[in-house]
Amino acid sequence: MCGLLNSKMLPFALAFLTLALSLSAAPLKLTLSTVPGLQFDKPRFTAEPGQEIELTFKNPDDMAHNLVFTQPGQRMAVVQATIALPPDPKRIIKHPAILTQTLTIKPNTSAVLKFTAPKVKGIYPYVCTLPGHGLLMYGAMYVGETMPDLAKDEHVPPMARAKGANSNLHAWPHRRPLMYRIFMPDASPAAIAVALPHGVSYCWDAGNCRLRYAWIGGFVDPMPVWRGNGNGLAKIIGNKFWTATETAPLQVGRALQKVEFKGYRKIKGHPEFHYTLNGLDVYEHITALPDGTGIMRHFRIPKIVSPLRVTPGHGEIDAEMFNGAAVLTPDQAKTFTITHRHQHGK
Repeated sequence: MCGLLNSKMLPFALAFLTLALSLSAAPLKLTLSTVPGLQFDKPRFTAEPGQEIELTFKNPDDMAHNLVFTQPGQRMAVVQATIALPPDPKRIIKHPAILTQTLTIKPNTSAVLKFTAPKVKGIYPYVCTLPGHGLLMYGAMYVGETMPDLAKDEHVPPMARAKGANSNLHAWPHRRPLMYRIFMPDASPAAIAVALPHGVSYCWDAGNCRLRYAWIGGFVDPMPVWRGNGNGLAKIIGNKFWTATETAPLQVGRALQKVEFKGYRKIKGHPEFHYTLNGLDVYEHITALPDGTGIMRHFRIPKIVSPLRVTPGHGEIDAEMFNGAAVLTPDQAKTFTITHRHQHGK
């Protein structure tokens, strides 16, 4: 009897299973748009593992944007990997953590991105990687995961969380240090602006692997960049107190000095930049002087075995100077500092 009932129920079971499979296989169609202020209109959305997705990416903004999906927790790694790349509207970014991406989308245009959601449950970030965008313009695709309250979601931008909490957010977080990749005057397209405590800020150039200048006062006004389709330059708020000379600050040997940017890590919120100088690993991080009168540059070159010529360029170094430069022994060059101070009236 039981077997008879099972045989009678089998067609219904198969029909139910077919319906369930068809429902689970239904593609997800959605639209994601840019909005002013380096934001997406949807800071997050949900998808099922293995679900087909058809995403229309609209860019009604007055500047160009792209859309890149990454593996969980890899948003900043991808942003960091593109930090030294000049703008290229036809570039496909090559990185192992990227799931899918669009090309750069011009203002008032759109693109359709078709892809399959990962089969592994997780929270997959999406981000615009154009210069100065990646630290603010991102969101999260929840695959098979339950979304928390928006106000408590650490996977969306602070501005989106603030909207979820019905509160206002200043354009720049008040807490320093603050690091921002943006087009800056007198620097390559790979410039990085950093706001330090005590009202001190600096511009570090990842394209040339060197500090460009430092200023005191406010931070930067990004509106010229945002309004210029990504081609404008941010405006510094305050007064420059130090500008680099044309001479490279570090020199190893007599050969032409070749530098290559390798990335950065955070030390108590301060970026420590990593680059190579003729193949030698160099680490530099910059802090504000406690009284707010300038900056101190902390260098580490742990594997150096030959003398290092340092040209501090209107800076202070604990070494004997000759013709504007100091020659450090390998032991001295392993860790040293350069200080640049603000001089009132200049």
